[in-house]
Amino acid sequence: MAAVAVLRVLFGDESDSRKLSLASGIPATVEQLHTSVKTFFGLQQDFRLQYMDADLNGFVNLTSVSEIANKSTLRVIYYPVLSPDLSGETSLTSCPDPQTPASSIASSSSNNTLYTSTPHSSPETQPSGLSSWPKVFQIPKFTYEAEFELQQKNIEFETNGTYFNPGFKLKGILLDGLAQEMIKYTKYPKDYQCEEVAAALTRAHPCLGQLGSKTGFWGWKQSLKYKMQNYRTKLGRLGHPEIRVNSLKHKREGQGKSAANIKKPRKAEVNYIPLHPKGETTESLENERISLLCEVKKRDNEAVIKAKMEKTFSLRRLEIVQQRPMIEEFKNRWPALFEENEVNAEFLRITTKPLQSKFLSQLDHFSDKLMQVFKKKGGMKGQRIKDVLAINDVCDDINTRRECILRSLVIYLNEDPDSFFKANLASGTDDVERGISSTVMGIYIIRSYDNGKPQDVGIVIEGIKVLTNVGSVIMGFVVLFGLIYALDLRFPENLKYTFEFIQKIIMNLDGHKLNPKIQQLKIKLFS
Repeated sequence: MAAVAVLRVLFGDESDSRKLSLASGIPATVEQLHTSVKTFFGLQQDFRLQYMDADLNGFVNLTSVSEIANKSTLRVIYYPVLSPDLSGETSLTSCPDPQTPASSIASSSSNNTLYTSTPHSSPETQPSGLSSWPKVFQIPKFTYEAEFELQQKNIEFETNGTYFNPGFKLKGILLDGLAQEMIKYTKYPKDYQCEEVAAALTRAHPCLGQLGSKTGFWGWKQSLKYKMQNYRTKLGRLGHPEIRVNSLKHKREGQGKSAANIKKPRKAEVNYIPLHPKGETTESLENERISLLCEVKKRDNEAVIKAKMEKTFSLRRLEIVQQRPMIEEFKNRWPALFEENEVNAEFLRITTKPLQSKFLSQLDHFSDKLMQVFKKKGGMKGQRIKDVLAINDVCDDINTRRECILRSLVIYLNEDPDSFFKANLASGTDDVERGISSTVMGIYIIRSYDNGKPQDVGIVIEGIKVLTNVGSVIMGFVVLFGLIYALDLRFPENLKYTFEFIQKIIMNLDGHKLNPKIQQLKIKLFS
């Protein structure tokens, strides 16, 4: 396994400097490094990278990863964005940094600059078609007539405070434009996402505010929900796979006739059931899958396997979501997925976020604060946490430290780590196998003696060893988290709060609605 690399990334001047942790080391190409920077920091606008050249004592465009090493300094240079205005003229604008607070953006930009149209990266530039939900939703440009009328009404609103109630035709144009923009990110928007779009619309066009509504945009929010339902109906009739999978006529025998159990993203998946690549069909991708079975048997064939796994992603997702295969059967069909590198790649395809690097860097970021919170815990739980953390005090190993923090988190959230992390001695082989066969989901650890270094750490799903020799307990947990996404599984019931914390706080995936337990811990972490 490659050594962990840490890079310093500058955004603008040195006042905005951030840390990028690469758990698998510096990528092999500049393109891969570009993707790592883009996904880790959630950047929307395209950019190029520069590095600090020691000979020239200045920043130079990065053309080869051989120019950088661990602890090198990079700088992000955004490409200018062409943004046409109503007069037909074109101006250069820059996309706001996603990490910049909205208040500071607003101080340097007018409402129109912040909330009106700025081109996004094209869906075709994404590996599977969609982008993650933006931190700031940008209102698209509507038709020329609609924009002209809104401009006139906004002036009238600023002059005498008169709100504008658009007619049926204009309202339809506005809702169509918003829905077409939202569909780039999700087919099933959540309540808060519809609310963000409605709020952005009334900020970009204040004349569309609604009197009698507590928020001033409640009616727009409801209209957007109905509009998105209508859009899904149209897409379903056209055969879109993510919508078609929920059609009653396509339900398998035994699934019933109820449409209540909708198959849709529930853990912030971006590419839940993507379209097939251009020019490909289910039959052609099935042939690729069969070819992939031969490729996995060859040595030093990672590049070919990765390309075929990327190509067959849509077929794999459709099979997982629609057919819900047993793990043993699915592993036989897609053995390449059950490798550590491919789990990371699949997670990136599904969520557009890196798995291992983000997980470990964020866990390390919160470690000191978590330790402070844990040590204040009293009672039996406090004593159990102290016993776990005592192992960290006598062992100077980063993975052991991470494991101790993870186990303490489980105990703090009133869950039992021993029901999930199954530790066994190597001498009790029969007991180990019996325990594995009866485990629905968990991580097994085999040691030569109590508290000794693990001989083997692996992942169990549905009583099957899906991965072995993953190196450490913390790496086993990271890979299992990725497999839950890759196989579209629910979080294990005995650790549901821990996994929710990992998803929404550590990985920052859809953290808008938290369980009260998680919310209280989040307040302590950020206080």
